[in-house]
Amino acid sequence: MFVRSLSAGGSVEEIGNKAHRLSILTRYFNVPIGFVVTTRAYDLWKEEGKLPHEVVEEVGEYFNSPYLLEGEFPVVVRSSATAEDGSKASFAGVFESVTGIKSFDDLIRGIERVFESTGSERVRTYMERMGLKEEPRMAAIVQKEITPKFAGVLFTRSPSELEKALVEFVRGSGEELVGGRKSGERVLLPRNPDKVENELMRELLTVGLEVESLFGRPQDIEWAYDGTLWILQSRDITVLNQTREVEDFKTENWHALKGIPANPGVARGRARFVLDDQPPEEAERVFKESEVLVTYVLHVEHYNLFAKAAGIVTKVDSILSHPAIIARELGIPCVVGVDVEAIREGDEVIVDGNEGAVYVRNPRRVLRGVELWKSSYREDETVRELKEGYLRALEKLSPKEMENVIVEAFSLVQELYPTERERALNVYYFINWLMEEETPRLLAKRFDVLDAFSRADRGERPRTDEEARLFKIYRLLKAFINYTDERVKDIPEMLFRI
Repeated sequence: MFVRSLSAGGSVEEIGNKAHRLSILTRYFNVPIGFVVTTRAYDLWKEEGKLPHEVVEEVGEYFNSPYLLEGEFPVVVRSSATAEDGSKASFAGVFESVTGIKSFDDLIRGIERVFESTGSERVRTYMERMGLKEEPRMAAIVQKEITPKFAGVLFTRSPSELEKALVEFVRGSGEELVGGRKSGERVLLPRNPDKVENELMRELLTVGLEVESLFGRPQDIEWAYDGTLWILQSRDITVLNQTREVEDFKTENWHALKGIPANPGVARGRARFVLDDQPPEEAERVFKESEVLVTYVLHVEHYNLFAKAAGIVTKVDSILSHPAIIARELGIPCVVGVDVEAIREGDEVIVDGNEGAVYVRNPRRVLRGVELWKSSYREDETVRELKEGYLRALEKLSPKEMENVIVEAFSLVQELYPTERERALNVYYFINWLMEEETPRLLAKRFDVLDAFSRADRGERPRTDEEARLFKIYRLLKAFINYTDERVKDIPEMLFRI
């Protein structure tokens, strides 16, 4: 027997921990109807490299059963590993789930995708960081897909205020919320349903406290509401109310950004942006040990970076998402809901996960603070030649030609400074004026440059070839203006001892 109905249940070794817990919940609460493809089927898949015919046949029988899904789509396939949703390691978002399945062929492929996810790099990284050695076996849950009015996550005890429950929710599907891709509404509730006025929140809290009592520990519950309140899964909360002793740190003359504490502790390092459209393998290649991961959205694809990251800062402010849960399990200081546009790659940052603050210091702000930017440049012959080349490149929207002129200018600064300090400073001020003031002014005459640069900073994908060049120009200027390009990183110290 390779398939079991969810309500029939089974041991953790047979159907995985998530399905085992859901099977218990079906006796008392609303759980979407479905069945489980067991770990025995996974073992055969692993041996043969595909789902055997007899497993596919049995899946079809259960899918078409008048007592289960009645052959109706859409359905969802969720992971249920033997090690998943445990009290010490959640594996939250580490394995695959497949939603929106509308054909039997896609259902079979969805089950195989869930099975395949046991061998992913992010699973290996997570297990290594959590000190887990035994390879998990996988089962796959197939359920009717709910189309909710609201969906979200309930922590029956808030990670930071244990006397209260915490809910995050969105309109429609909760997949983007739990995946860390979308901010939701956040509500702190007293742990007494009689004191909650909103009817849905009162019902959710009542159910949540009953589930907590059933399993004997505070619960992390994913739920959906379409007129009926459905429990999609419930796991023990793995980390609550951590406190961490930290050394005193000074933040005078640092720029403070307020956020929401997602995991306590303090980390200090250089900011490294990971963009939404950046391929995971590229992000892993450039991300260095002990850097601070800064991103708009904390994706599951970022898990492999957690092994290197000193701290995490995000724009999206969900503290109950899968990535935020993993950050807590791994003990990485994390602050969410931060105005990351105020941070530039290479900035030195302090992540204070205890207070929900991020402190930023970069050479540009220090230089402005000492009034050096009030100096002006003289348009001598050297500057004129550089200017002409730069403006030609800008007119053509050629990032490569612009880069050549910028590198030439800074190389000249480095060459002149030891013997001709005034000429070096003149070139220095000139190239910074071109990058910071003249470039945005000239581009604004031809494009909606504020929108383009903002979208580039958010890591969005360009919509046209022209916009792709604007994005490259923005990232090029950002690297040189903030001295994160290797070729100019010594400039502030050389010129101003900063």
